[in-house]
Amino acid sequence: MTDQRKKTSNFLIQGSILAAASVIVRLIGIIYRVPLTNILGDAIGVYSAAYSIYSIIWLIASFGIPTTVSKMVAARRGLKRYRDANRVYKTGLIFALVVGGAASLIMFFGAPFFAGTVLNMEEAEIAIRFLSPTIFFSAFLGVYRGYFQGLGTMVPTAISQIIEQIVNAVASVAAAYLMYDYGKTVDRTLNTSVWANAYGAAGGTVGTWMGALVGLLFCVMVYSMYRRVLARQFRKDKASVREGYPQLLMILGATILPVIFNSAVYNISSVLDNSIFGHYTSFAGLEDQYISLWASYEGKYHLLTHVPLAFATALASSIVPAITTAFSAGLRTQAVDRIKTSIRFTMLAAIPSCIGLGVLAGPIVNLLFSSSEGNELAASLLRMGCITVILYSFNTVTNAALQGINHMKTPAKNAAIALAGHVLVMAVCLWGLNLSVYGVVIADIVFGLLMNILNMLSLSRYMRLRIDIPKTFLLPALASAIMGGAAWGVYTLLYNASKSNAVSTVAAIAVAVIVYAAALLLTRCVDEVDLYHMPLGRTMASVAKKLHLLK
Repeated sequence: MTDQRKKTSNFLIQGSILAAASVIVRLIGIIYRVPLTNILGDAIGVYSAAYSIYSIIWLIASFGIPTTVSKMVAARRGLKRYRDANRVYKTGLIFALVVGGAASLIMFFGAPFFAGTVLNMEEAEIAIRFLSPTIFFSAFLGVYRGYFQGLGTMVPTAISQIIEQIVNAVASVAAAYLMYDYGKTVDRTLNTSVWANAYGAAGGTVGTWMGALVGLLFCVMVYSMYRRVLARQFRKDKASVREGYPQLLMILGATILPVIFNSAVYNISSVLDNSIFGHYTSFAGLEDQYISLWASYEGKYHLLTHVPLAFATALASSIVPAITTAFSAGLRTQAVDRIKTSIRFTMLAAIPSCIGLGVLAGPIVNLLFSSSEGNELAASLLRMGCITVILYSFNTVTNAALQGINHMKTPAKNAAIALAGHVLVMAVCLWGLNLSVYGVVIADIVFGLLMNILNMLSLSRYMRLRIDIPKTFLLPALASAIMGGAAWGVYTLLYNASKSNAVSTVAAIAVAVIVYAAALLLTRCVDEVDLYHMPLGRTMASVAKKLHLLK
């Protein structure tokens, strides 16, 4: 394997490691959200609303830190400036202390405003306060993860994410059960109907900050173990001039602002959706349905469509330092190849996920959520909005590509334009067409479409990027269509025979995975070289040859 292929294989393998961890994290998230949803009932809508506020503040304060730190560390390590790379890490800690601390305080003391004015849902106030410490811990956690990613390893990030989510799952379910029960007692005492939802939602957030704290402690431990390696690298550093901390802080701030703005626009759309839809229900006389409708959208539909984004998000984390290293060294062709490879491999995961969710929408929703209330609506939303899996996966990777080639502001500008279109379409769908929660899904689709168009225009202009349409989109779509037909056929046959949704759905998903893998090889969408770029690629290629799926 040539050096070029080894480099491509390495960043794909690192991305795949993080993707595998992200999928595990998302699966744990679904698993614990099932009992959480069953415990809270409609209070999951309160939980989701509070979480939307947390998400936007977390994105502003913490989300851009890993990408920015990894980009700055990778650029300096590429020049063998190991001491400056470590100074970036220390600068990141200072930034996390100031920004993370301030954001946590704003969230805690601003909870009444966020719940009452922004969300029009006063029950969410306690949950918002419970979530505030997470911002502080997450900011520091982002520095450590970004530093390790800049070093070219995703393993500490992957392990810490899994640990964080396990703690989150256990603590959230336990606390939700105890606090929801306490809230019901308060409601009986006061003859009210709000405290069970308020305390239950708050209990569901306890694991979020506990998981972040445990994940942070794990990363601190790994860094302390890595110090000997750093000492050896420092001795190899021959740079005569060191970058000062004020200078690095200015660079970090200037680099992180576009990432923060871009991320904020992405998640402010969720807050805006929540707020706009809340005021629409008041206008339409649907106040009593607000929480239950939002529970179907946010707690079920939105949750399921975001699980497949794990691969795109993980690959984006891997691609930024990889592209930055190549671009900084003047290797433009290598940077373009890495962008195209990332987009192609992302579509290999996103397209079948979209088809699978669309075909098995009802069975999957009924499998995961035992309470049938709202399941039919969630399944309808999923069938309509499953295309967002492809759209959001694509723009996640293209955002990372633009950031990797130092066009940090471009995704932010594109996201602002897309957000304006999103809000306009949503207003028309709600007040003009009276589509209720379906209008929110349509607006999501429009946002993704606009982002993809704008990002591709930008990449074509800056990098003269040309995508191989057949191998990137058409052949995966063909293989996914074959997979979707097989999945639906297996589900229908088994359900008619057994009347068990659980058995039929699990079997259909298992068959879908096998059929899709075979279809990719038979249609020549994936070849032997592609397999070598994946973890355990040689083993998979050997098995495929024995099954006559590869020549």
